[in-house]
Amino acid sequence: MGYIKLIKADSTVDLLPAENIIHVSVPSASNKDIGIRYGIPSGEATITFVTAIIAGANASNSDADLTAASRKGIIEAIEKANGASGPAIPVDLGAGLFCKSVTTGDADPS
Repeated sequence: MGYIKLIKADSTVDLLPAENIIHVSVPSASNKDIGIRYGIPSGEATITFVTAIIAGANASNSDADLTAASRKGIIEAIEKANGASGPAIPVDLGAGLFCKSVTTGDADPS
């Protein structure tokens, strides 16, 4: 299984699997977070849906809006990592943008 690496302003990272992804949301005017929606087989004819919500930060770890370019960077890293093994693929969120946090649950960004 391949992973993508979201780099934080303090140089630590969050890792997310690049498998079973069914959607990467587009940031909007009302919500600048990006959601990665997973569909995970969890039994006979059953799928559990989980969303990892990525919040953006600037170099000083203050809130920052993720962009369409951030989404493109996530998708490109997923494409490189999917089905791979080895080091996690870093995500380019755009100039000066970092991952502030990743939260998981069953809801999309709102």
